[in-house]
Amino acid sequence: MGVALIVSLTVSGALAVWMLIQTLSGGSVESVPRTGERIDASFAGLRDTSGAAVDERALATRYRLVTFGFTACASVCPLTLMGVHQALEQLGPDAARILPVFVSVDPERDTPRSLSAYVNAFDARIVALTGSPQAVERVARQYRISFDKRTLDANSRSYAVEHSAFVLLVDPQQRIRVAIPSTDPPAQIAARIVRAIRGSGAAGV
Repeated sequence: MGVALIVSLTVSGALAVWMLIQTLSGGSVESVPRTGERIDASFAGLRDTSGAAVDERALATRYRLVTFGFTACASVCPLTLMGVHQALEQLGPDAARILPVFVSVDPERDTPRSLSAYVNAFDARIVALTGSPQAVERVARQYRISFDKRTLDANSRSYAVEHSAFVLLVDPQQRIRVAIPSTDPPAQIAARIVRAIRGSGAAGV
């Protein structure tokens, strides 16, 4: 089911290549997440696919595993979420220490229904969040993520969202424990998350 969804979301080979090039080149990134940096890690203003706000108090002892993207992302986002899924599987019971979150940077098109179907295709434990463009932009800035809507065809309404692509593990003290480029292979993304959670390697390794 997950593979079928990924295939259906690959709107064209050209778009996939375009997105990968933009991500690798850094796109419009003004700042990048830094390991050890303390941030405002709240999700204030965002809602999950049921319309509920995140209970920040319930996260007092949990890690936030956060990635930003959109459901029409052709290559980077699906591979990133595959890495998150692999990490959760490898962590076993330790996965309960994490809240995995996917924040949509395309609230115009990403409805609660489409977001729910998208993340569930990878792992039902991933919480998808969205909100008003202003709320999404504010939370993205807090996590040092930038994004920009780019028109693909001047004669149509087709567009993609160029965004800085990282998997961010934020500890309960709201420090970035590790920032993993989403262009890393899923197995490498998973391995770095597992090492950071289990404490078997230095943060950021």
